[in-house]
Amino acid sequence: FGIGTSEVEHVLATQTLPQSRPRTMEVRIEGRAPQGITPKDLILAVIGQIGAAGGTGYVIEFTGEAVRALSMEGRMTLCNMAIEAGARAGLVAPDSITFDYIKGRPYAPKGELWEKAVDFWKSLPSDPQATYDRTVTVDISSLAPQVTWGTNPGQVAGIDGRVPDPESFSDPVVRDSARKAL
Repeated sequence: FGIGTSEVEHVLATQTLPQSRPRTMEVRIEGRAPQGITPKDLILAVIGQIGAAGGTGYVIEFTGEAVRALSMEGRMTLCNMAIEAGARAGLVAPDSITFDYIKGRPYAPKGELWEKAVDFWKSLPSDPQATYDRTVTVDISSLAPQVTWGTNPGQVAGIDGRVPDPESFSDPVVRDSARKAL
């Protein structure tokens, strides 16, 4: 998100930036990734489904079989690119992959502090009964590598797909954006 001059003035004066409470979105990425599919393909498929502004006003929690199977670096890719969907932030619940990644790194807690930290981190995942303001499910079991064809990450298609005809979009803003991109 960007900030304007009045917000810059506030940051300089107070070292804070007030924010409204974001809505929550669960993005369930289900299925086993086909050979050659990377975390970049997963997040572009999500953005292709919800749009480049689909996450505006939300914090996205990535869940599902495909997310649990990702390396820490893959999870970081999803979270870093959540902003490309307009989200304020992205997160993946901590688990053994997270703990294994952190353990032994510089600045990681050591000894008894490590055990206390892991116990605390284990309390952070959303409850199984958690409700979200919006839930999106993406099945990646037959996903092709994703490529963008336009000027924003929402203008995406499978490598085996086609660039859509701008006239096929019912939303006039999306149609105009596609025309300009091509």
